[in-house]
Amino acid sequence: MKDPELDILIEELETTRDMSIAEFDGVLHALAYLLPQATLPSAENLSKTDAAMLIADEAYPNWSIHIRGRTNDRDGHWHCTLRENDSRDSDAAIGIGRSPVLAQAVLAAVMRLAMAQKA
Repeated sequence: MKDPELDILIEELETTRDMSIAEFDGVLHALAYLLPQATLPSAENLSKTDAAMLIADEAYPNWSIHIRGRTNDRDGHWHCTLRENDSRDSDAAIGIGRSPVLAQAVLAAVMRLAMAQKA
């Protein structure tokens, strides 16, 4: 996969409220490419927050994950940040994602971080 394809998938994660199984299948293939060592769920389960959190945990153990959001915002109200170190601002890479769906915000952050580390 090339970076433009990955960027398109991240944009879908961040802007689409109801992703189809086919769209999650594309995200699953991207995650398999970016994180070949990770145990990934099926495309049907990728939309679940627990599955997204398990991917983040397995790919980046001992990293900090920050999730924040507001229930009164219609779109893009979930924000997720993955950082290696919570106490310093010297991280080599940070994963950031936002989406109207929490699981998708987490997946976007994981994908951005994995892309940054692959570069």
